Amino acid sequence: MKQCPETPALDEVEFSGHVWVQELPTGGKFRFQVTASGLVTFATAQQSFDTPATVPPQFRLAAELINERLDRDALAASTDDPSDVTFCGIATRNKGVEYDWHTVPAFVGVDIWSDRKDQFLPPDAAAGVFKQLGLPTLPAIEKELAAVHADFARYEDQVGFPESEWREGHAAGVLIRDKSGGRAAEWCREQNTVTAPEPQAAVDLAAEYATDKRIEQTVAELQADGHSVTVDTIRDRLVANVAREAYVDLFVDGEFVASLSAFQSAVAERVQQHQSTAD
Repeated sequence: MKQCPETPALDEVEFSGHVWVQELPTGGKFRFQVTASGLVTFATAQQSFDTPATVPPQFRLAAELINERLDRDALAASTDDPSDVTFCGIATRNKGVEYDWHTVPAFVGVDIWSDRKDQFLPPDAAAGVFKQLGLPTLPAIEKELAAVHADFARYEDQVGFPESEWREGHAAGVLIRDKSGGRAAEWCREQNTVTAPEPQAAVDLAAEYATDKRIEQTVAELQADGHSVTVDTIRDRLVANVAREAYVDLFVDGEFVASLSAFQSAVAERVQQHQSTAD
């Protein structure tokens, strides 16, 4: 599976022709491929996974969204061999910028690699394919903007950033691409104030995050999505939601601040107690 492209800072890139400027949310790189039978393989930068359930919790909601929304028929109709295509995007999560987590998609598509063409598709083509396949992509701020007329200096100050589609206030970042492969990202300076979280005990974290209210919200969410409601499904969805929404407080360099397995066990215990009381 093709790795997602690296994206340098804006001051390192010169653009040509026409550019697309899109809102860039905070998150982690996430990619996938689809077999001819419709099975999806997911991947982070380091590892691949065959099912959403095996994907690490900070990426799991992205995998579930892809698995449930992907229009496999549309993909099959558009290519003879879907495994020749790698889809790259962002698993959105809290890295110091708060979003409306019910509004911002768990996954947004960004780039598409074609083995047949031996290149990433231009931004307009990639956006069109993601839309065709039923997957969300980045909101467009500018389309087909002549690079020679673009005011890239506006992004040197946070007041020059556009309003966000997903939160009150400025967009966290912008992605700028031209059709010859030039690309750059610029981030609003307000997100650079994050301090690394301290190690914590799994049982204390479970008490903080697996509250009765959170458990009841998770049950309602599973029911609304048409999923079964068991201790395991509640635990898995709750942990995935927490890993996404509180990522900045719970992960250091991609590693959980406690034993993840111990945290999951402690959450399951609290879910079991809650469900027994509710029954």
